[in-house]
Amino acid sequence: MNIASFEQLWPYVAGALQVLVSFRALAAIGLGAIVYWLIPHAYRPGALIPISIAIVLLGYQRPMMLVVAAAAICALIYLAVRRGAPRAWIVAGLVALYVALHGLFGLLTFTPWLAWSGLTPESVLPTIGLTTAFTFLRLVHFSVDYGAGPWPYEATPRAPIPPPPLAYAAWCLFFPTFVHLPLIRYQDWSAQFTKLPGRLAVAHLRKGIWRIGQALFKGACLALVFTAFNPNAILLRPVGRPFLELFVAAIVSAIAYYLGFSAFMDLGIGAASLYGITLPENFAPVLKMVRISRMRDFWRNWNITTTRWLHDYVYQPLGGHRRHPLRNVLLTMTACGLWHSVSVFGAAWGFGFGAILLAEHGWNRLRIRRGWPDAPPLLRSVLLLCAVAFVNLALTPYGYAAQSAKYLYPLYWLGLV
Repeated sequence: MNIASFEQLWPYVAGALQVLVSFRALAAIGLGAIVYWLIPHAYRPGALIPISIAIVLLGYQRPMMLVVAAAAICALIYLAVRRGAPRAWIVAGLVALYVALHGLFGLLTFTPWLAWSGLTPESVLPTIGLTTAFTFLRLVHFSVDYGAGPWPYEATPRAPIPPPPLAYAAWCLFFPTFVHLPLIRYQDWSAQFTKLPGRLAVAHLRKGIWRIGQALFKGACLALVFTAFNPNAILLRPVGRPFLELFVAAIVSAIAYYLGFSAFMDLGIGAASLYGITLPENFAPVLKMVRISRMRDFWRNWNITTTRWLHDYVYQPLGGHRRHPLRNVLLTMTACGLWHSVSVFGAAWGFGFGAILLAEHGWNRLRIRRGWPDAPPLLRSVLLLCAVAFVNLALTPYGYAAQSAKYLYPLYWLGLV
């Protein structure tokens, strides 16, 4: 690569890395880790909260209102659980609040109200939307696992008493989960928080540096993708473009989405390791993802912690495999779509994804019963790519102009989107 081509590529690389994490944030993570390990061991649990808040505000430059609002909501949920409020009512309140906030985000995106907060429409999703979405999942999990009152088909054992306030506050505000969003359940967090290591192990340090390096490498690959073929430019201007061009752009965009989102999670996992905390994996490695040829396996390896949450807190309460499993799959995936986008389009996407899963399951059962051979791996991979393109385009209410989907799906002609 000559100097001219490098100078042409570098703005894309810098832009991709800036979306993942700024150099200011990397410096804040490193400085915070040094301060954390210099504090005496007995005071580290309490120090983790102010260090995390400082990194979120000064390093990631998230708005103060986001931290204050999240802390206030978490505190209200904790008080409601301690006072014995019925968990069904708590979850209903969280759902109503999430729907209201989702509508507010949409209103902010299309009005000049963002001026007072210093945000731009493009920053609403990464700074507020994602944090709100995953905080909602964590608070529902906490309310169900520690709240009082009946809960249908309870999948996890009840905790005897609510946790200590300090551990709960650290779980809510720990910056890798607050910003980068790997969904760790409180039980797993508490097991580590109560036994914080006295010094940083070499394994944790090596893992932290390796995962942060992986994230930056994926960011550079993301820049290469957008340099060679910019799918956003096509998806944002779909009028008059042929179907094949839109479809290829959707597939390339799905690859870019995986690189970006998995790199974002790598940063969170790596940063937590520098503080002696192990977070769960949220995406399968690249080499495993490219070998997947079934939609069921794709979903199990894509956004893993969210999939488990949907299984435990939506699918199981609906009855799971015990009663009406087909209905439960459709309702669970519809809920997943609404979690991504509280809209008719989000619900239609989730329902469609559930229908794809059921169709694949039904075909496999019919094939085994009739003794038919399995489809060639190449054909299965092509079908999976089609489904991935469907998923990516269906996320347009968050990532791209929603009109992109109008030229690909019958929903547009039915007047539903």
